[in-house]
Amino acid sequence: MLAQRSTACAAILLLAFVSALQASDTTFVSQGARLKVFPLGAKPIIGDVARLSYDTLVILPEGDESTLTFDRRDLRKIEMYQGKRSSWLKSGLIGGGIGLAVSGGLAGAFVAVCASDYDCYVESPGGTVAAFAGLGAAVGFGVGAGVGALNTTERWVEAELPAPPPVALNVGKDGSVRLAFSLRL
Repeated sequence: MLAQRSTACAAILLLAFVSALQASDTTFVSQGARLKVFPLGAKPIIGDVARLSYDTLVILPEGDESTLTFDRRDLRKIEMYQGKRSSWLKSGLIGGGIGLAVSGGLAGAFVAVCASDYDCYVESPGGTVAAFAGLGAAVGFGVGAGVGALNTTERWVEAELPAPPPVALNVGKDGSVRLAFSLRL
């Protein structure tokens, strides 16, 4: 009997933990955030959140003085701005690979030509090629990393409007009262 209760308690705790993990990866729209909204049948619009509720989003588009109001059902997708990102490491690795290939190839060609010429002698052909290849990789990595650091891209992450409250009581402009129930599964 005790083992069954322990197993049941462990299962309940595990389900609660898994449920919390799934909810934690959702990004919710916040007041003042920079958004890219995708209305149904229209081009994406970038702007700042002016007002926000669980069913309505009001944004101030970039370069515009007037606000736009969207109902939750009229939006295909919402993305929230997460800052800029540079690709210095990726660009550095690409540049290093190119530098390694070019300088190693040139050094290998020099050593091969020098080996067939009696007036030219290279004491350690493998070491010479490795030294030039390493130097080319280092220079290529530096140049590539510098180019990648200057080339930044914007990062956007998919977001959602805040969830509606489980029970809501709304009063309309005409004095009507609306009672709404919400259940999230």
